[in-house]
Amino acid sequence: MSNTTRSRSLIVRLQELVTRERSATFRWTLSLGLFAVALLVRLLVNDELPSGFPYLTFFPAVIIATLVCGLWPGVVNATLSGLASWYFFIAPAYTFELTPGSVLALLFYAFIVSVDIFIIHTISVTSISLRQERQALAVLAAKKEQENVLLLENEAYQREMSFELAHRMKNQLALVQAIVSQTLRSTTDVAALSDVLNGRITALAKAHDMLIHGPAGQAMISDFVRSTLALYDPGRLKISGPAFDIAPRSALSLSLILHELGTNAAKYGALSNEGGTVEISWAVSDDPHSVFELVWQENGGPPVAQPSRRGAGSRLIMAGLGAGSTVTIDYYTAGLRCKASLPFSELQNQS
Repeated sequence: MSNTTRSRSLIVRLQELVTRERSATFRWTLSLGLFAVALLVRLLVNDELPSGFPYLTFFPAVIIATLVCGLWPGVVNATLSGLASWYFFIAPAYTFELTPGSVLALLFYAFIVSVDIFIIHTISVTSISLRQERQALAVLAAKKEQENVLLLENEAYQREMSFELAHRMKNQLALVQAIVSQTLRSTTDVAALSDVLNGRITALAKAHDMLIHGPAGQAMISDFVRSTLALYDPGRLKISGPAFDIAPRSALSLSLILHELGTNAAKYGALSNEGGTVEISWAVSDDPHSVFELVWQENGGPPVAQPSRRGAGSRLIMAGLGAGSTVTIDYYTAGLRCKASLPFSELQNQS
């Protein structure tokens, strides 16, 4: 250990000794005890000392008492030490008689202990002030460190959100591009093209709106289904299934499937007459590899016939809910039936 390090260690220990908080009982007891020890030692060595050293053991007691116990215990210790020296060790001994020699000795003692007490008290006050400043700086440093940590976390969060926004925008633009491309391939009628595109993009926008306002970018599936089919008479829709959140990727695909099925039902299926109904139900299997399954069943509509060719809407439906999904469409005479399934873990996958 270098001399500089040792010096700093000694200073720190001295500051801790001076600034340590102690009870009043302890401080006064220690001060009086130091006086008693100094007096006892001085009496024991009195015969061994030459004359002229009445305060030899009392100066250290006063210094330690002031340093450790505080100002007033130090003053009391110094006063008792001066009286004891006067009575026991300043000629004439065992009396408080004032002589020119005793007056000079007492004045010398009073001057020395006053300077000692003043210097030590100043050191104590300075040490306490430094300790308080050090504590305040430590609190400020801890606060600044916490603020820096929060700032770094906020910057990381903002960066992550920027990447997420860019990723989602890229995906949605690709989805819109696919919708437009498939729609253009399916019709050449400009008016019909406009209606179809508006409907599909509106469904996509409503799905986005629900995801934005949902917790952590998700939406409850029952609310999602009802919102997507809100254009149709709710009395003709039977919606049922367990409640859980659905992740953005699957939610957008589901909104497009439901929009296409609803549009088809309103034009040609169960919602095109006055008495047809549509049952939309979903469930999740309980096996270790849980599978989400949604069924669209139309009833009471016009007789159904399988179309001669597959349009853009059918292709959107058959695209499914994402990776690992399957979709089947059955054109029963009593009503169209569509079943879409997807591993439940994928349905809630945020990636």
